[in-house]
Amino acid sequence: MRKRVFGIISLLLAFCFLVASISYAAEKGTAGGKVKNFWRRLFNYPAKVAEESVATVSNTGKKGTEVIATEVKTVGEVTSGDIAKTKELVTEPITGAAETAVQAVESTVKIPVEAAKEEPAPAAPENK
Repeated sequence: MRKRVFGIISLLLAFCFLVASISYAAEKGTAGGKVKNFWRRLFNYPAKVAEESVATVSNTGKKGTEVIATEVKTVGEVTSGDIAKTKELVTEPITGAAETAVQAVESTVKIPVEAAKEEPAPAAPENK
């Protein structure tokens, strides 16, 4: 009889321990959440790199277009008689190209870092 009572108490304690550990793990989302996030980040990384690369190319193209537009404006001013703008006719394309190159390099260097950033986790629905 004693062995039977001891066995039942042991089973109840093991069951309580199992339920408590499952509840704790579900609340913390420890193992499953980390593994799921790892795989999600691993497969989303190439898409984010491509997205960041497109943004970099787009911004560089926009900056290059602005440099060309400024140069065309300066050429128009010089040909219409504003001789003081002649110096800018030579220096603006050089400085504009240098600034565009610096911006492109900075953006390119930041691509892996930006792509590796974690997205904010979606808000958990509240149980009512």
